[in-house]
Amino acid sequence: MHGKVLVVGAGTMGHGIAEVCALAGYEVILVDINENMLSNAISRISWSLKKLEEKKKIENAEEVLRRIKTSQNLEEVAGMADFVIEAVVERTDVKHEIFKTLDEECKENCVLSTNTSTIPITDIAKVTKNPDRVVGLHFFNPPTLIRLVEIIKGEKTSEETVKAVKKFAGTIGMDYVMVEKDVPGFLINRINIRVFVEAIRYLEEGYKPEEIDSAVRYRLGLPMGIFEVVDFTGIDTVYNVLKEVRNRGFRVEIPELLEKMIQENSLGMKTGKGFYTYRSFYDRARIPKEYQYRFNPILILSPGVNECAWLIRNEIAVREDIDKATVKGMGYPKGILDYADSYGIDRVVDVLKSRKNKTGLDEYTPDPMLEEMVADGKLGKKNGEGFYRWSYEAVDFGPVRYEKRHNYALITMRRPEKLNALNEDMWIGLNSAFLRAQDDENVRVVIITGEGRAFCAGDDISVMGSWRGLKDGRDFFEKVALPLVNTLSYYEKPVISLVNGNAFGGGMELNLLFDIVIASEKATFAIPEGLIGAIPPIASSLGYMLFGRKIAKYALTGEVIDVGEAKELGLVDVVVPHDILMDVGVEYVDRVSALAPLSARAIKRAMNSVRDLVKSAMEISAREIELLIPTEDFAEGMKAFVSRRRPEWKGR
Repeated sequence: MHGKVLVVGAGTMGHGIAEVCALAGYEVILVDINENMLSNAISRISWSLKKLEEKKKIENAEEVLRRIKTSQNLEEVAGMADFVIEAVVERTDVKHEIFKTLDEECKENCVLSTNTSTIPITDIAKVTKNPDRVVGLHFFNPPTLIRLVEIIKGEKTSEETVKAVKKFAGTIGMDYVMVEKDVPGFLINRINIRVFVEAIRYLEEGYKPEEIDSAVRYRLGLPMGIFEVVDFTGIDTVYNVLKEVRNRGFRVEIPELLEKMIQENSLGMKTGKGFYTYRSFYDRARIPKEYQYRFNPILILSPGVNECAWLIRNEIAVREDIDKATVKGMGYPKGILDYADSYGIDRVVDVLKSRKNKTGLDEYTPDPMLEEMVADGKLGKKNGEGFYRWSYEAVDFGPVRYEKRHNYALITMRRPEKLNALNEDMWIGLNSAFLRAQDDENVRVVIITGEGRAFCAGDDISVMGSWRGLKDGRDFFEKVALPLVNTLSYYEKPVISLVNGNAFGGGMELNLLFDIVIASEKATFAIPEGLIGAIPPIASSLGYMLFGRKIAKYALTGEVIDVGEAKELGLVDVVVPHDILMDVGVEYVDRVSALAPLSARAIKRAMNSVRDLVKSAMEISAREIELLIPTEDFAEGMKAFVSRRRPEWKGR
């Protein structure tokens, strides 16, 4: 690598940028007026390089360190530079003095870049005679780990300068995102501000930091919670950024809580206390995983998505760069616009409107782009187009709706007036839908749920009451019910059940064949077959194998199982508030899809092999039902059950 890079400012960002450039092979001149700052910077760089050498990531730390020279005299060394990166304190007056000197002393073809995160590039460039060569080159902390930069165009930045910066970014191993217009906060900070401020407002409304951060870490999958990041950055730093961008026209109300914390010197890690308390600078906050469903992360993502729509509509950044920035710059597992398409654009708009109604703040007004998307039916993965286009298809198999939503299938039972009771069409439709998902190689996960207030109230009593003898019952089980049971028993794709209400009889038993059962707080379960003189075949066999004697009480009494008991029993894996059930299902799709397809298939096959052990027991149970059909017990049992059925069993 040839050429000299001049880095002005030896603070946290400056010395990190200098190290990145030296690692890439550049000769680096690190300038600062403070000798102690320069000395500390070299010590930190040396320590970092030795760590890289120990980990075998570089061969010779001393050789890299020798590429970095220091100076306290900017005028003396500016003329040597082929590329300049300014990284001093965020004060306009200081930057103006530096750029006057750089403009006078640097070569004509030397790019003058600034690492500012808040000050307009145009404002910095106005003190130079050659504003066309001034550009924003915003690194993220720490630059040695976060391999992304924002390239920001000032009003007079030339395309030649932009081209040179893009090339330079590549030579130091950095990916980049383009910010086409010089707006306050640029790209990532504008999004972060919306998300951070919203999180703080929810604190002011009574939530705890651990509740919000638990949702962010364990549901969204971010490496750090919002308040962990703010504590690491510094409450005063975040507050100053907010003031700076607001003074420059960014519409945001600064939460009073931040001012109060600054007055109390609760500034985060550097003072030992911020939103959390720290025993040392690199201590981590304790974020209980069990808090993750106390707060819905879409509430803080929605204002960020709204800001993204503003950036796209005003041609400041393209959607691909926005998602790249949130993934590579902020550590999101996937882009914020991908999250929006997953949850649904209509959900985002609903959240924004609700917040505006509650707070009266104009900053919650949904961007016209979002309003237009909803009006045009561009809702995201749920119908094939949102910020991106997604593969989508919808097919009805009788009362069963099958939807392919890009990488997962949503199967919905649709007999809400009968509480989604299992008649012949429902059994056959479910089997067809599951087979459809199985045959589509792009479908990684299947979600199943029920429409209305029930998941599935079990077998339709009117169908069972129409059986006149053994043959009718046998034909039903062998030709209608057992094909679905067999399909699910040997299914090779993960199945997530979203139990939104009652899951009784066959509806409860089907959940024994699914892999992850997520239940609403309103969900209830029951095995009432014994009350009609029949037996529950899956619960009596597979259920006994899974839960042992615990299942007997419910099978022998028909007693309703509330959601807490179901979780304790092991029937339910996760219990969530009713209004976020689908959100959590979509989040689990991402988690399961992260597994390699072959691994997922191997796991499913291993689990399915265990079901072979109970296959004969299930067949015996099915034969027992067939034998019960022509008996008086069965006929009388159905009559008695219908006459005394509980309100929640209506429709069965």
